[in-house]
This record gives sequence, structure tokens and C-alpha cells, in this order.
Amino acid sequence: MKSRISAIILMTAALVLGSTAVFSQDPPESAQKDKPAEAKPKKESTLGDYTINTTLETGWRFFTADGNTNKYRSDFNYGRGPRVINYDFMARAKDGKGKPFDLLKINALGWGGDPQAYLRVDVEKQKVYRFDANYRKIDYFNNLANFALNQHLMDAERKFGDFNLTFLPGNEHFKLNLGYSMNYDKGMSFTTYAYSRDEYQLTAPVRNSANDYRVGFDARAIGFNISVLMGKRYFKDDMTYYIPTFQAGNDPNNTPQLNSFLREMPSRGRVGYAQVTLSRKFGKWMDFTGSIIHSDAITRFNFFERLTGKEYTGNNITLDQSKVASESKRPSGMGNFGVTVYLTDKLSVSDVFRFNNFRINGNEVFSNSLFRTRETFFGITELPPLITDFLSIRSINYRLFQNTVEADYKFSPKLMAHAGYRYTNRRLIQGAFYQGTTLTLQRDEATNETHTALAGFKATPFSFWKIYFDAEHGEADNVFVRIDNYNVTNIRVRSLLKPTRALTINTSFMTRHNNNPNLQQVDTSPLNFGV
Repeated sequence: MKSRISAIILMTAALVLGSTAVFSQDPPESAQKDKPAEAKPKKESTLGDYTINTTLETGWRFFTADGNTNKYRSDFNYGRGPRVINYDFMARAKDGKGKPFDLLKINALGWGGDPQAYLRVDVEKQKVYRFDANYRKIDYFNNLANFALNQHLMDAERKFGDFNLTFLPGNEHFKLNLGYSMNYDKGMSFTTYAYSRDEYQLTAPVRNSANDYRVGFDARAIGFNISVLMGKRYFKDDMTYYIPTFQAGNDPNNTPQLNSFLREMPSRGRVGYAQVTLSRKFGKWMDFTGSIIHSDAITRFNFFERLTGKEYTGNNITLDQSKVASESKRPSGMGNFGVTVYLTDKLSVSDVFRFNNFRINGNEVFSNSLFRTRETFFGITELPPLITDFLSIRSINYRLFQNTVEADYKFSPKLMAHAGYRYTNRRLIQGAFYQGTTLTLQRDEATNETHTALAGFKATPFSFWKIYFDAEHGEADNVFVRIDNYNVTNIRVRSLLKPTRALTINTSFMTRHNNNPNLQQVDTSPLNFGV
């Protein structure tokens, strides 16, 4: 069925308030005698020591829905009532130096009835602090009668924003950075659950959040540019599924039914991270840059499910209960260090070293209990219970070393070329421990070395035409995973042609040749089975 929606906007009002103040003094009498009299500029309205510029566009939305209102909200979700379509506010100190702030800017969009609303605030006092905030709100609504039997519904609101504060923003030697980010999702939703060859509608409230706290600084000392950032992120999800009353299922011809159902899936986690970046130029002959990132993440997840009812075989489920408790940790570290040496005005050599190392350790405890009864001629008979307990512990350790050496030579302003070599070493160790009906121990280790040659050039035949060429060929001693390739050859050519200022023609050509010489070709020719 199609729904005919008509939205009527009866009134829209716009209010524009603008003011620009000019601060001036009367010239001295001597100057008045030397120069002809000039017209004095008109003094415009101000607020204290600030010049105020404001623009407000507002209105009132009316609408009528000739059809299904839920269909209208699922497609547009615009509400009735007053609206702030757009709001801009700016307060600037007349002499550039105000007491609490020098500049304040506010911008707001879509408040009052739109499904999306936005707010931005910027406050600054020169050489003291700078603050900026971004905040968004999104309303999500979904209720369609012709989708999933109208059982997949949601009415939720998401709020997220970023807030940053910098002290001493204009100081070249030191400035302090603080930050906070938030993300909240809350509302109500409905979904379906497949159990015993039938489907049941579940109520599923939405509740999850994340908060990120940051602190760092930028400094300059002993010729080095230093940047440090540290932070902590906390997140949680309290997803719950349940049925408020008895449910017979979507198929009326089936015997399964649910008398009660509850599933709770709470998760908690935190991530701590730190990043240090260094850079320096040693005269005209060498550049250095490096960065190190470390993070430590931990997640705890619990699962609890409990239901009663009847399964498709006719057995009564007096209790079907599952519990899961798990935890995982992921410490990681990675870094990049690069040095460029300018041997001559035309020749430079660079070396970039990169490492990456992370480890994932996790464990899980699972238990399930199933108690059933069956109605027979002799009455209710208890069936043997089914009890399952399982323990799993897994660990993954990954390490990568990579070093790239490259030389660049400038033959002329119209021709530059480079050539280099890259070495990569990777190692992966996996371990697992399983304890259920039997005890299982597993350990796998894989290593990989890759040698790659690099080459390319940049040519400018004419002032309006540039050509770029890059090629690399790499060979590995073995495959790191089953989809890796032993030999890899990549070629890329790019042409940038700009015959006029208004016209640019960009043409690119790329080719990749991946080969695994030890992998035999599988014969896929059709076979005659005599049918």
C-alpha cells in the first residue's frame, strides 16, 4: 500500500540582526586644520566592548499526513512546532583584546523539529586559550508495516560531540591540549528471534555509550618539535532482549511457544593510548622524524539467556539457560622512524624503519543447562537434562619489521628519478587451549620475509604536462597466509595534462601481477558422470 504524504508549511519567519561597530576618535585640532573635514562614520550598536553580528532564521512547521504517519516519520521524521533553521552569532572585541574572550562564534542548525541538529561553538582569547565544540543530535525512527511483518522497529536518539581546549595556542615553545568526546545512543527497538523453527518478536531497549578523554602538549626543545598525546576511552553496551508476555510465534500452525525470554549482553571496555612524535631539521643536510604509538585495550563481555516454553517436538522447556563470561586484552605498539640525508643539491638518500607488534589474549567460559518434560499417556515425564560446560583460551602474537631505503636524484627541473629497496619480516604465533569433553592444545607459528625493489620517475616534458611512473617487484620466501602471493609486480603510470587553467586531464594506468609458483593449477574442466 502506498501512503500519500503531504507536508504543508504555512509560515516561515526570518529575522536578521547584524551590526558592525567601528571604533574611532576625533583627530586633533592640528590635524583638522591641515586636512579638509571628513564625514564621521556612524557609530553602530555594540554590546560593551564587543561588536555583535547575529543572524537568526526561524519558523514554524505545520504538516498533515494523508495516509500512514509512521511511514512519513520513517522517511522524513520532521516534527511540528517552532524551528531554528539557522543561527549565527559572532562577538568580536573592538580593539581585538577582550577580557573573557576576543572572539566568540556560535552556529546552530536544525533545532526544534528536524531529525538532525547541529551546534558549533568557537571561543578564543589570543595567546591564552582556544576552545571549540561540535555537538550533533540524530533522531532515528523506523516503523514500516510492509517490512518484516512490522516487527523490526526502532525509535532512538543518538548524541555525539567533540570538545577541545588549547592553552597558549600561539606559543611556539609550549602549548597544552585537552579534549573530550562523547557518543550516546538511547531509545527503544524491536526485533525478531528464531527459536525452534519459529520466530518471536522481542523488545530490545538501546543503551550504549562511549567517552574519550585526551591530554597532550606540543613543544619545541633542543631543536626538536615534540608532540605528545595521551588518552583513555571508556565504552559500555547494555543490550537487553525480552518478551513482556506469552508469545505463540509468527506461525500459528507450529507448536513451539515462548512463555518467557530474557537475554542480557552487557559489555564493558577501556582503551588507554599514548603517542609521541619527534621531528627536526639538521641544517640543510638532514631531516629526522619519528613517532611511537602504544595502546592497551581490555574488553569484558557477559551473556545471559533464559527461556521457558515449548519446542517444536512438543517437549516442554522448563528451563533453557546459557551463560558466557569472557575477557580479552590487546596491548599493541607501533613506530615509524625516518631519516633523509641531502648529499648534494641533486642527490638525497632516505631510510624509513617501521615496526608493529600486538598481542591478543582472550578467554571464555560457557555453560548451558537444558531441562525438559514431555506429556505422555502416563502423565508428565522428565527428560534427561543436558548440561554443557566449555572453557576456551586463545592467544595471538603478531610482529612486523620493515625497512625501506630509497635514493632520489634530480637530473633537471623537468626530470627526477628514485630507486630503492624494502625488506619486510613478519611473524605470527597462535596458541589455543580448549577444555570441553576433551582437552586440546594448539600452537601454530608462521614467518615471512619479503624483498622488494622500487623504482620510478617524474617527468615534465612541457609546463602543462607531468608524467609519474612507479614500479615495484617483490619476492617472498613463503606465504604468510593462504591467500598471500610469492611474487608481486605492480606498475602505475599517471599523466596530468593541463592545457588551460579551466581544463585538467588526468589519466592513470595500473597493472598488478601476483603469482604463487608453488600453487598448482586446478583442473576445472567439466567431467562426464554418465547422467
